Amino acid sequence: MGHFRTAALSLSVAFAALSATAIESHAAGLQVSPILVELPPGNRASTITLNNSSTDEINAQIRVFKWVQFNGADQLVPTRDVVASPPAAKIPGHGTNVIRIVRLSKAPVASEETYRLKIDEVPKLAHVRQAGVTFAISYSLPVFFTPAGQTPALAWTATVSKGVLKLEAMNTGGRRARIANLKIANGVKSAIIAPGLAGYVLSQSKKDWLIKGGSKIAKPGDTIKIVATSEAGPFEATAHVEAAN
Repeated sequence: MGHFRTAALSLSVAFAALSATAIESHAAGLQVSPILVELPPGNRASTITLNNSSTDEINAQIRVFKWVQFNGADQLVPTRDVVASPPAAKIPGHGTNVIRIVRLSKAPVASEETYRLKIDEVPKLAHVRQAGVTFAISYSLPVFFTPAGQTPALAWTATVSKGVLKLEAMNTGGRRARIANLKIANGVKSAIIAPGLAGYVLSQSKKDWLIKGGSKIAKPGDTIKIVATSEAGPFEATAHVEAAN
């Protein structure tokens, strides 16, 4: 997977459905629906709707990236396997525009394929000149092409090094696992890793969480309890803590 290292684009802030880069607002009104796209077996195309709640016309750029996890971290890789049409759109004031998302291959999906649809508002030059700064909204939407009958299968491990506890989830199943409300406990102490969305563990991939000061909760030889919520509901798991090599 070395080619991912050079081509990949880092994805920040745990893939929040909406991320906004802003210094000063200028009638920002770009909204997207739905904020997650999942296509069942046999479906190669879907649509999303861009809505403009402002009076000004909005220009948007639409791009698709392959979503992978490399060395426990989320990354985005340029792809031609799935396309957005059109790749750029104008949304009139108080208007809408529909974007198609199409998987080009006609081959059946063997295990879940994961992508990110990036929708970026393109600030108008006139606004930048007037204010010197502008408000640019950027959406990063998960797109899943999911085969029938697949489920996630998570295995958890934990290591400690220099006071940092690394919690790792490996998913050997054919479907992603959405992890939320993640916390760990050793029977006496506990720590909240993420009170909301902690991230996804993609199919045939692993994801890491680094807990600074985690060595105060768990040391090599301990067994910790992992408590979280997935799309299937609340769950608990355990991990034996090892010393990092």
